Amino acid sequence: MHKLLLVALLSALTACGSEDIFDSEEQSNNTGILPSATFTYQANEINSPLYYFDGTYSENGEEYIQDDITWHWTVSLDGIGQIATLHPEENPQYQFLETNTYRVKATVSNADGDVLDSYYQDITITPEQIETPTTIPTAVIEIASINGLNVEFNGQNSTYSKGEITEFEWIIEGNNYSTAVRSHHFNQSGQYSVALKVKSVDGTEHSTTTTVNVSSEATVPIANFTYVTTDLIVNFDASTSSNVSSNIDSYNWYFPHDSSTANGINITKTFPAEDSYSVSLTTISGEGIEKELVKTVSVSENVAYVTCDILTSSHSIYRSRDVGQCFTSITRGPLTTLSNANTWCHDQVEKYQEQMTRLLPTNLTYEVRQQGNSECTEANEL
Repeated sequence: MHKLLLVALLSALTACGSEDIFDSEEQSNNTGILPSATFTYQANEINSPLYYFDGTYSENGEEYIQDDITWHWTVSLDGIGQIATLHPEENPQYQFLETNTYRVKATVSNADGDVLDSYYQDITITPEQIETPTTIPTAVIEIASINGLNVEFNGQNSTYSKGEITEFEWIIEGNNYSTAVRSHHFNQSGQYSVALKVKSVDGTEHSTTTTVNVSSEATVPIANFTYVTTDLIVNFDASTSSNVSSNIDSYNWYFPHDSSTANGINITKTFPAEDSYSVSLTTISGEGIEKELVKTVSVSENVAYVTCDILTSSHSIYRSRDVGQCFTSITRGPLTTLSNANTWCHDQVEKYQEQMTRLLPTNLTYEVRQQGNSECTEANEL
């Protein structure tokens, strides 16, 4: 009989979604205290994907609320992993974006970071719920500046399409702040999670988290850049450069082919011709530490299909036939440099002129243009 009661008790403890099973040794080490975390949830309204969660933490069956416990919430999908982190409070909100079954897990830890208990529930979102999403704010965290262990966070770019954002709530190292912009001094070097929740004038909420690395010692910046080419024009973006101990104060660009320089996180450079070019970026941190990165950038004129348009004829008899006569390289493929296009066009016009001079001497001029003019819609290569 006692064995059956023990089995029933263990079944009751595990059926609620708790992930912690305490054996006799663990119970004795915890001096008989059995912590329990649980939560309930409710949709904002019928067929709404916006859910409200209500967490409860108890010890030995009695609800227990204290300032030195922290709630950690995650939303995940099997096989995909964690997709969201909710605001670290007892009663967060979350709006699901796609039809699926999600696992929502709450973990409670103490002031030392030790996990006290965790609990999860699976929530299935239907297509009907996704069809009627609730308009909520969007919380945005920006790191305005870093200076050693001092970081300034900015939430002013958070948005809400239906009205104003009336409340900001930061949680940084367990401290709560209620201003849109907040400066914080971290206790020591390391990586920290920072959470921001914004609330709109109609009570809807949204939260987001980010991580920040801080260092009390000066670090070497990381220089990096991406680029997008359009013919011979290249747009450079150095926003992927970073530094831990301070902001990057300068982004210095150098182009060896013409010895030109530029400064800025985003710049545009026009190269003289199709070729591969060396590009140097040097980032300089707030402490004056430099880091250089050199990449090779290839550009092409990318003329696509060129067109040779005949402009004039030397004899009025043939002027109506010659003017507007054109040749394209469609059947031959793209000509990607101006010099190649001129060579090809010259050969085409010479062939045409040779045909004309069999009837009457003719002098022709031509113009090279990119394909797209209305008079050359099909290949007309001699």
